Amino acid sequence: MSKIKLDILKKFILINSFSIIFVSCISNNIDNNNREYDLYSQIMCPVCDGQTIAESQASISNDMKKMITSQISEGKTDKEILNYFKERYGQEIISNPSYSGFNITVWIAPILIILGSLLLLIYSLRKNMHKAKL
Repeated sequence: MSKIKLDILKKFILINSFSIIFVSCISNNIDNNNREYDLYSQIMCPVCDGQTIAESQASISNDMKKMITSQISEGKTDKEILNYFKERYGQEIISNPSYSGFNITVWIAPILIILGSLLLLIYSLRKNMHKAKL
């Protein structure tokens, strides 16, 4: 190969290498931002009514967001971060209750209420149809 072709090839490889590294860094940053927001959405603001720290502008929420960002940069898993906040603020700090213990009633009760209402409606309709035939 000629010297010119080698120089062009070297520049091409160098530019592509930097491009790959740049895209990788941006992709990693986007993944971390998505991960941060997912965690923000799972943690309730301790001083706000019914808001997660993702929605809240309270100073404690901002401090909690900084703590999450710090823990992510330290390499902690989502579970470790959520457990940190559970230990510090209690189970109520998590926006989605766990599927165990008493919290399971939060998940089952609406289904049972809907099924019970449907059964009651069907029973009432059948009873009224039977009376109408007589």
